[in-house]
Amino acid sequence: MKIKCSVPLCTPWFNFLKLINMLFLLTLILFTACSGKGRPPVPVPYADTKVSGYSGPAWPALALLKTGENPLWFELGPDGPLLIESPSAASLTIFVPWPFARFIIDIQVWDDFLAMAVNRDGFLVLGAVEEDAAAILYRVNGGSLWNTYTAESFFVWVGKPAVLLYRNDFFIEPDAPSLHPQVYVLDKSSPVPLGASVPALENFPSDGPWEAEVIHRGPGGLWYYRFKEKGTSQAETAYFRTGDLAEAGTRISIGEWRNSNTQEIPGNIQRRLDAIINAASVTYSGGVGLVKVISTEYKEPLFFSPKTTASDSREGLLYAYIREADQLTLAIFPDGQGFYSSEKEPDVKPFSLPSLPEAFVYTGVAVFGKVLTASWEEQQDANIGAAGLMVVNISIKQ
Repeated sequence: MKIKCSVPLCTPWFNFLKLINMLFLLTLILFTACSGKGRPPVPVPYADTKVSGYSGPAWPALALLKTGENPLWFELGPDGPLLIESPSAASLTIFVPWPFARFIIDIQVWDDFLAMAVNRDGFLVLGAVEEDAAAILYRVNGGSLWNTYTAESFFVWVGKPAVLLYRNDFFIEPDAPSLHPQVYVLDKSSPVPLGASVPALENFPSDGPWEAEVIHRGPGGLWYYRFKEKGTSQAETAYFRTGDLAEAGTRISIGEWRNSNTQEIPGNIQRRLDAIINAASVTYSGGVGLVKVISTEYKEPLFFSPKTTASDSREGLLYAYIREADQLTLAIFPDGQGFYSSEKEPDVKPFSLPSLPEAFVYTGVAVFGKVLTASWEEQQDANIGAAGLMVVNISIKQ
């Protein structure tokens, strides 16, 4: 595989539609970008997807992305993604503890889309178009509801990407009311996230102000989740496990909860990544401590610890993506240095994403068609400043 790009188009396209009575003005902006010094952030307003003969999901479409060797950088703003020249041109966002920051918490491969959950915002989605090296960017905004609560868990419920919202009380005592339902899903028929009832998360340990906080897949494909009492002097925590979220779970110990963070990695995934992990361990003397994998074969991201150990948690974290169709396998460290291989090019080769400013890191990577996307953040311990995503074209040399 050769990662190469062409110069992106620089042609903004506006198409205005005015509806009557109870409808509002919807704007379609299909734009691409080219770099330029001093270029200010470009706000990306809502747009109607049901125009120009296009029939797609009900989500507001923000832009048609035509990517090239000059990546497109987006900063996550309160009104949606902002097109910026590079992360160094991002707004001087105040560092805040991560539960209250706007950042991409996770990425999922879902049907013909690449879905991203954004804390304090909603969903961002990449969709396919009949055009080389292009994708549609959608924003499914959760509004004031999502801006009030923390979204930490991104999972699949009844075949749809789902997020669990909760009141994080680790840093401050929340003043927001208890939320019900706590789970919201991405649905192709709705322009906003839809509330969903998940029975396992509504079967509380006892009477009292319990709320679900975190849910994830663990060993054996089981679901693990945590409840916490809110607004009480004791603020107890309880941990549960279930094989089916439609049923009540079984209470487990805190030790079992801690051991659930690392999953059993499937053999085929392990084989694809072995050579890349070995190469990465040579490059970084600290080794690889944890690998997070997004795969087209599995609904949720997989986590596992390889045999090599890492002396530094940042260098030891590897973000990986595997596409089964052509066995494309790539992985990056938070600094953007990585390795890849594919069915056509089985030998592991190094590559790198665009460099980031000091204190910025990549936090995930995935490929959608010929478009690579990576999330990034400005980090300071448990605090996050600016955050966003980068998209760029990659071409597989046959």
